[in-house]
Amino acid sequence: MGFRTRFSSYDQTATDHAQRQTLWVKVADGGWEEDGNWGGYLQITSGGHLKGLWIDSIEGWVTSQGSKVDGTTFYDMGPYYQIWQGTKENGRPLVVENDRLRFVEGATPGKFQIEDATWR
Repeated sequence: MGFRTRFSSYDQTATDHAQRQTLWVKVADGGWEEDGNWGGYLQITSGGHLKGLWIDSIEGWVTSQGSKVDGTTFYDMGPYYQIWQGTKENGRPLVVENDRLRFVEGATPGKFQIEDATWR
């Protein structure tokens, strides 16, 4: 028993746009939790042929990989989360750029919604 998470862009005025940015993942290895923030290596649990692959980035663009590389941290900001590849101290925040998810060094972190679900 565990959990899986859907993260999508947080924009109260554009829920249709936010739904296009949705991906279901689970923290499958290396999970941690501290001060309400959590993270680990994210494995895709939806998407047909993508299922079982790991989340990483190529030139910052979020992509699926055959093996885990970089951990991801979710920071609880109240009504939304910031998502970072690595941590705030040594990583890059996730943003939506040209309708795609990208980790960008020095960028203003995006605002994302988190939805938990049970999986087996």
